[in-house]
Amino acid sequence: MLAQGGIAVALSENDDWQSHFSDTLMAGVEHNRRDTTEILVKEGPAAVNELIQDGLLFDRRADDTDFQYGLEGAHSFPRILHCLGDQTGKVMTSFLQAQLAEQPQVTWIEEAMVTELLLEPTATKRTDEHADFPAANATTRCIGLRYLEERSGQLGTLTADAVVLATGGLGGLFPLTTNDATITGDGMALALRAGLALKDMEFIQFHPTLLTKNNRCYGLISEAVRGAGARLIDETGRALMAGRHPLGDLAPRDIVARELTAAYDNGHQVFLDIQPVQDFEQHFPQITANLDRQQIPFRQTRRIPVRPGAHFMMGGIAVDTWGQTALAGLYAVGETACTGVHGANRLASNSLLECVVFGKRVAEQLLHTASAQAAATERPASVAPPFILPPRRLLQQKCWQHLGIRRSSDSLQHLLSWLAQFHYRQLPATYTKKQLECANLCLVAETAAKAALLRQESLGAHAISQEKIPL
Repeated sequence: MLAQGGIAVALSENDDWQSHFSDTLMAGVEHNRRDTTEILVKEGPAAVNELIQDGLLFDRRADDTDFQYGLEGAHSFPRILHCLGDQTGKVMTSFLQAQLAEQPQVTWIEEAMVTELLLEPTATKRTDEHADFPAANATTRCIGLRYLEERSGQLGTLTADAVVLATGGLGGLFPLTTNDATITGDGMALALRAGLALKDMEFIQFHPTLLTKNNRCYGLISEAVRGAGARLIDETGRALMAGRHPLGDLAPRDIVARELTAAYDNGHQVFLDIQPVQDFEQHFPQITANLDRQQIPFRQTRRIPVRPGAHFMMGGIAVDTWGQTALAGLYAVGETACTGVHGANRLASNSLLECVVFGKRVAEQLLHTASAQAAATERPASVAPPFILPPRRLLQQKCWQHLGIRRSSDSLQHLLSWLAQFHYRQLPATYTKKQLECANLCLVAETAAKAALLRQESLGAHAISQEKIPL
C-alpha cells in the first residue's frame, strides 16, 4: 500500500528481459539465485499484462501512445510503471483487494494477529506436481494456525489445507523505517518457531531518502524523484554522490545509503535538491501532500531533508520456485520470503513485481496441491516462562547502532550478548499483541545478527566495517 516508486517490468518495445535480468544481478552483486531471477523478469511482462487486461490503469504518456516509463537507480533503461504518479502500491493493492471483496467465498478476519503455526505429523506425503524444494515431501505439515483477537485477547484456531505467509519484512527493528508500524518480522518469527531456516538475513536494505524531521521518519521520498533529476546535496550545496559511483545519485541503494551515513557522521545535513525536477508537484502528488502535512518549506528552499533508514529485507523464509517452504502445507510470498531474486541488494521497484509473479506461482501451486486431509489436535498449554523483553525503542536503537548500515564483528557480538538476557524464543501461556511483536523483533534481530556475524566480507547491503563502532 505504501509503495511509491512503481513496478519494474520489461514491457517497452526497446527493453527486454535480458537487460532487466542483468540489472537485477548487478544490483544484487551476483548473489541472486539465477533461476528465480530469470523467472521474475521473464514472467513479469505476462503477469503485469494480465493485471492491465483486468482493468488496472498505469500512467500513460501525454499523447496516450504508450505507458509512461520511469527510470530508477541501477536500471539501465526506463522500465518503471506507475499509478497516479507516486501511488502505485495504493492503486494496485486497492485494485486487487476490490477483486477479492467481490468473491463470496473470501472471509476477512481483521484486527487479529497470527501467533503460531499448527503442525501435524502425517503419513500422507505431498503429491504436488510442481514441488522442487528438497524437504517438500517431509511427513510433518502445516495444517493451520492460531491467532490472537486484539480486542478480546482471546486465541482462535483455523485449520487449512495450506497456509500462505505474506507478512512483510522487519522494518520495525529500526527507529527510522519506511515500513508500516505493523511490520515486525512476524512471518519470519512464525517460521523460526516452527523449526524452519531463514536465508540471507544479513541483507537488510536501507533506503537513502527517508523524509526526516527532528530525527523522526515521516515516510519515503521515492527513488523516482532522483530518477526525475533530483540531486543529493549537503547543507552547503555540495553534491554528495559526485565522483562516488558512475551512476551518481542513481547508484545502488546500499552505496548511496553508506555515503549519506558518512556525511551525517561527519556532521553534515543531507537534502534532496529538487530544483532540476520539472513539475514536481504534478508528478509526485502523494509526496507533495506529505511534505505539506509535515510543513516542509520545499517550495521556497527546493530542498527536502532526507536520511537513510530501513526499507526492505532481501532475506527471509527460504522458498522454492513455487513459494513452497521446507514445511509441507506452508508457503511464503513477498518480502517475508527469500526467493533469491534480490541477491544482496534489491533492484529498485522489483519488489512489487516479485509479489505479482510469485503470488501467481503460489496460487498455481495451490491448485495442484492435494488436500491435507488432516485435522488439528489440541495440544497441551504452553509451559514456557513469561516473556522478558526490552523496551521496543531501546531494541530499535541497539539494532540501528549494531545491525544497521555499518557493522563490525565486535558490534554484532555485543548485540547478541545484549539480547541473551531476554526471553523471547518460546511462547508463554499468555501475552499481548505488543509483547508478541517485540518478541518477534528480538527473534529476527538475533537471527539477522548471527547471519551478519558469519559473513565476514562486505557484500551489497551487508557492510562490515573495520573501524571501531561504539558499543
